[in-house]
Amino acid sequence: MLNWLRFRRRPAGRLQSINSFSIYYGISTPEVKRRLATVDLAIVEPRQWTANDLDDLRSVGTQVFGYLSVMETPSWNTKRWAAMTEEMKLTINGGPKHFVEWDAYLMDLRNARYRALLLEEIGWMAESLPLDGILLDTVGDIEDYVPGKLQVEMREAYASLLSVARGRYPQLMWVQNRGFAEALQCAPLLDGFLWEGWDGHAVATPWTRERIALVQDLAKRGVTILASTADSAPIHRERAQQNGLIHWTSPKTGYN
Repeated sequence: MLNWLRFRRRPAGRLQSINSFSIYYGISTPEVKRRLATVDLAIVEPRQWTANDLDDLRSVGTQVFGYLSVMETPSWNTKRWAAMTEEMKLTINGGPKHFVEWDAYLMDLRNARYRALLLEEIGWMAESLPLDGILLDTVGDIEDYVPGKLQVEMREAYASLLSVARGRYPQLMWVQNRGFAEALQCAPLLDGFLWEGWDGHAVATPWTRERIALVQDLAKRGVTILASTADSAPIHRERAQQNGLIHWTSPKTGYN
């Protein structure tokens, strides 16, 4: 039995006071700081911000989360990219999976050395920056790209990573982006779940209804549910709110 199962359910709702959020991965500027100061939760790329800038946001009541890509190593993360070895990349159909468009590799989370790299990165954020939590991105790659027979092992590796990280840094909160099966398995370890790519037009489809039921079950366990859409049509926010999701309309140009 994995060590993560020893965790009791944390005090419910560490993010229940959140009513608004925003994601921004660009550099800190006075204008950006003013904008993010108007939301309850800001998710940022921590390499682009100084500790003083983060403190400024937190001083006005905005909770600040740092970004961490779990299942992918992108070239812009120069330190992890330099430390990456071939054995850390997940082999699919005889070779590594390379996302050419954004220059990143799909990683094998079962590899202990790779998990150690991630924990080192988490440690840097926890110990060097005034953050309230971490956004765990690309977890959905387990469902989207990992071959079916390996998904169970990859989910177990993810649960193990999250368990160790929570144990080392209990002051941090954890929000996972997508990865519905992974969120269900790791619900006792999560404070929030982000449904990136929410589509208000699709709420009647079986796929969406099934996942709405899943995230509503997560909410009953104290997990705060966020949703984002890159389309400003009112239907997305309306349908999200009707189903208990906190919605944000992201810029069509991205998070920078």
